[in-house]
Amino acid sequence: MPYQMAPGIRFNDCVFSEPTQLGGGTLPGCGGLFVILAEDRNWAPKPFQPLCFGEFGNNAPGAVLLQEATRSLGVGHGKALYLSVFALPFSTSAQRWALCAELIRAYNPSTQPGDALTPPTELVRRLDDLEKKHHEQTAQLMWLRASAENLMGTLPERRRIGFLPEILPAV
Repeated sequence: MPYQMAPGIRFNDCVFSEPTQLGGGTLPGCGGLFVILAEDRNWAPKPFQPLCFGEFGNNAPGAVLLQEATRSLGVGHGKALYLSVFALPFSTSAQRWALCAELIRAYNPSTQPGDALTPPTELVRRLDDLEKKHHEQTAQLMWLRASAENLMGTLPERRRIGFLPEILPAV
């Protein structure tokens, strides 16, 4: 029985989409990673060398991200450039960034921007602050809910509001 392999191009444990011409490729609506590739017959099993790995978020303006990435490459290798995408739905930016940094360390693309391995510190700090506020507010809501349930158990039962129907004696 022959071994079945998913279509696409594999980097570490990530199977990216089949490479397409850079101008024709688009990013999916969910978050994920992208890689810009150049044809190179020395690479196997597929003849594509990674030039630049990048991360994109949910509903990111894909055209802008790809333009920035190609500008940072200093396009002009004389080769056609290709795009391959690895969709990561329901992932956080920290998870995508960590995976992207792992791929950069593993493949060491020569044209990768120098700041790619440093985390976006301001964004990470703001996300941490938001998560901390969220946890605090959740704890407050749980405390209020528990307090309300305790109070409801000690209150006497109240009469219903409105008119009560007259009860006629049975004949």
